[in-house]
Amino acid sequence: MAVGIKPNVALAQEAGIPVNRGILVNDYLETDIPNVFAVGECAEHRGIAYGLVAPLYQQGQVLAKRLCGINDEGYQGSVLSTQLKVSGVDVFSAGKINEDESTKVFKMYDDWNGVYKKVLIEDGKIAGAVLFGDTKDGNKLFDFIKKGGTDRGIFRILSR
Repeated sequence: MAVGIKPNVALAQEAGIPVNRGILVNDYLETDIPNVFAVGECAEHRGIAYGLVAPLYQQGQVLAKRLCGINDEGYQGSVLSTQLKVSGVDVFSAGKINEDESTKVFKMYDDWNGVYKKVLIEDGKIAGAVLFGDTKDGNKLFDFIKKGGTDRGIFRILSR
């Protein structure tokens, strides 16, 4: 089994466009070469090359505004969520998935039913989640993460 993407940056390298894992872009999806832009899976923004379609749409909106001369704050990165079925088991992840010294973590593990749930709280707000086996609350959690929802009521959602 393999997961993830690897951007094909060969053409950009040959053209002298700076690359790392992907084509390096700033908040306006510009490369270091004037009038050359990159979006989607080939672009690397703030060290991240996104492999999903939602960031591409967000990047495209920012680039369209830039090309039309509309000022905005630029692309600030995307909050990601993924729901998969791996070997017959439902898996969901969104936002920050690895805890560190700045996070508090709620974990629930039910070996009998094959369920694992982890929610990361940062500064009193839900920052990320991992669900394994039971992913029905994934969309609710993703909305909390995108909107900066607080951790109130999260235990009620996850303990059902």
